[in-house]
Amino acid sequence: MKHPPRRRALAALVLLVAAAPGLVGCGGSGDDASSGDSAEIRLAIGTPSWNAGFAPLAVAEAEKYFEQENLKVTVQLFPSGTQIAQQVVSGQADIGLVTPEPVAIGQSKNAGLVYFAQYWTHWIYSLAVPDGSSVAALGDLQGKRVGVTAVASSGSTFMNTAMKSQGLDPSAVKLVPIGGGPQQISAVKDGQVDALAMWDTQYQIIENAGVKLKPLAAPGTENLFGGGFAVKASTLKDKKDVLVRFGRALAKSMVFTQASPEGAVKDLWKVRPETKGNASTPEKQALAEQVSVLKVRMDGQQVGPADGTRWGYMEPDSVARTVQFMVKSGLIAKEFPPTAIYTDDLIEPMNKFSYDDIRTAAGKAS
Repeated sequence: MKHPPRRRALAALVLLVAAAPGLVGCGGSGDDASSGDSAEIRLAIGTPSWNAGFAPLAVAEAEKYFEQENLKVTVQLFPSGTQIAQQVVSGQADIGLVTPEPVAIGQSKNAGLVYFAQYWTHWIYSLAVPDGSSVAALGDLQGKRVGVTAVASSGSTFMNTAMKSQGLDPSAVKLVPIGGGPQQISAVKDGQVDALAMWDTQYQIIENAGVKLKPLAAPGTENLFGGGFAVKASTLKDKKDVLVRFGRALAKSMVFTQASPEGAVKDLWKVRPETKGNASTPEKQALAEQVSVLKVRMDGQQVGPADGTRWGYMEPDSVARTVQFMVKSGLIAKEFPPTAIYTDDLIEPMNKFSYDDIRTAAGKAS
């Protein structure tokens, strides 16, 4: 009997949980790098290609925030959150930037993945249809073609769980892999798909290309946890100082990006020149379009306002609601305490730096 790609991917994750040795950690010999020793980090992120939504990672490199923390960070791209989780569990990556589904599934299989900092402040996946579509509710998607970046992507998982949560049959929907960038845009323009199941910044990229979309409500996904940086529990224990330094570099990049989104996009172009796009597009237009994508990612980010909120903080109720939603939608069999998959223990030391100094530097960069 053949299993669909997503089931095979999850099965592979279960096998890795059973067989994988403990992580060596984020560089070094296995001892905590409390002295600030040099460390190498392999970071896995889920995207078909670099885009402005990941500009803060480029800022951390371009503004030398990683270097200041004595870190060398290598970023690896993967098409799905499940594959990211596999990479972290197997020791092929040290940190995974991942949404909650594979982490929750891994928890039910004793994978031991733990978030140590939030990146997405809200649930990033949603459904959308071309403007003018007759599809008005989830039930209308039965018999329709839904575009996803990959069949085993988190967008596919979300499509299935959204249907199940409303008592609908996910198999009544045909998932169509349409990759990223121009391929996605063509799929919508040419009518290859009737709807999309993707994440927030992807929709902005598509709309920047002149394709108008309208959201399709997925009840029960309001106020859910978005996910962030996850590691093996053993890495959290043995490499705490390295993770704090990594988080502090990212916190600085978030402050910089909020203060100067234009500067952040320019840093992305510097580090990843291919993201600048078509040479025929005027630079001013390209910058404006990519800033619009970045602002979607920065919406709701907590970067040290007067009320004392700190970047990376995870709201317990939000994580709990996410676990409950996954049980309701059949993604996991039973609830578990939210603290089983996250800790806020590292948030305070991550945010120990001068926000004003970073904002001043960002102002000069603009």
